[in-house]
Amino acid sequence: MRLFCVLVILLSASGTAILEAQTRSPALPNPAVVEPTGSVTGHVFCGDTNQPARFAQVSLEAALPPGASASSSSSLPAVQSGGRTGVQTSIDGSFTLVGVKAGTYLVIVEKQGYINPRAMFTQKEIDDPAPDIRSMIDHVLPRVIVQAHQSEHAEVRLERGAAISGTVRYDDGSPAGEIHVQLLHKDAAGKWVSLSGGGRFRAGAWVDTDDRGNFRIGSLLPDEYILRADLSLAESKTSSIPGPNGTLMQVNFSVFRSSISYYGSGVSTLTDATSFKLLAGQELGGQDMFLPVSKLHRITGHVVAGRDGHIVNAASLSLVTREDQKEVSTATVLREDGLFHFDFVPAGDYILRIRDARDVVWEAELPDR
Repeated sequence: MRLFCVLVILLSASGTAILEAQTRSPALPNPAVVEPTGSVTGHVFCGDTNQPARFAQVSLEAALPPGASASSSSSLPAVQSGGRTGVQTSIDGSFTLVGVKAGTYLVIVEKQGYINPRAMFTQKEIDDPAPDIRSMIDHVLPRVIVQAHQSEHAEVRLERGAAISGTVRYDDGSPAGEIHVQLLHKDAAGKWVSLSGGGRFRAGAWVDTDDRGNFRIGSLLPDEYILRADLSLAESKTSSIPGPNGTLMQVNFSVFRSSISYYGSGVSTLTDATSFKLLAGQELGGQDMFLPVSKLHRITGHVVAGRDGHIVNAASLSLVTREDQKEVSTATVLREDGLFHFDFVPAGDYILRIRDARDVVWEAELPDR
């Protein structure tokens, strides 16, 4: 589409302008005005083995001083570490962060299979914690006060997270490989949301199944969850646009076509899915899902403008159940012929909803030279 091509050209032009500015103005740092910094050192251990946490990722998050709250302070230090805001631990679990600007920080550690302590608290709880929450934060998230020309030390102990595993298969028995699998949990309002959208920083939000349909999601907090698997189709498109000096630029992009989500053991509506609870550090297997693809139907059609009956060639569509208005499948019109495809439709009574219907200009591809 014309908009996409213009965007690429603008980005290319912007990049050129920045490069020229840097070439003309080296902007060497002036040692006389460099702000003095400190450093943070420490060790990270695995709570389940008491061994060093090797190659864990350590970073700093600007925080309020001990005892302060967001209502009493509005300024936080900026994390500056000579261009580095994080490092990996060594073989002995040690780490060193240098060039850290003076201020108060939380030491954040991430390692596959272990709970990221930052995931245990919302930003509001960090900024203005209740007394019981404050003690928990102080226990699992070391807080360091960095001063110029001084080194602070922190010890961090990671706790292994819970994990689930299972297999996704189609209803003909074949494995469902390369299927996007994720977990939902309830947010503060009691609504089922994805882990990445639940207001917390969570590891293990999603995985793709392997060639045999197997999956495993780890680093999980104790909670109640529902399993979700997504089937989706996309079309690849390649366009050629004029580049600098008479050259051609190849632009590759994917066009979303149709999708459907299954929940629990393989139902198409979230309200019919069965949830499960994970305990701290629990390894829960056998969370299998069977996708009833043999019972799916396909719908194809056009969106027609009401004012003159012409075919609209761009729109977003969804199928919702007539009885309870639950969205079951989505599709888009984003092609020259204006066709839409619902490739995954369970049997049922539906209403077709159309949003953002519009006409766009498709540009023909230029021939290769």
